[in-house]
Amino acid sequence: MTAKEQQFKQRKTQDENWEMLTVLGMPWSEIRKLTDHDREYLLAKVEELKEAHKQRQQLLTDSNNK
Repeated sequence: MTAKEQQFKQRKTQDENWEMLTVLGMPWSEIRKLTDHDREYLLAKVEELKEAHKQRQQLLTDSNNK
């Protein structure tokens, strides 16, 4: 793996950690201990929550525009 690929992978991991920290409220130290399986599961839940939030925002926007 090239240095640039390594840096990209590290950035992606940090971005995912940040999402779990902000969306799920998990401490960074606990996020770093996750197994790959648990990490994938929680990242899927983060995406579900983000989508639900987006839908709620759209409903609010739609109701305010009536």
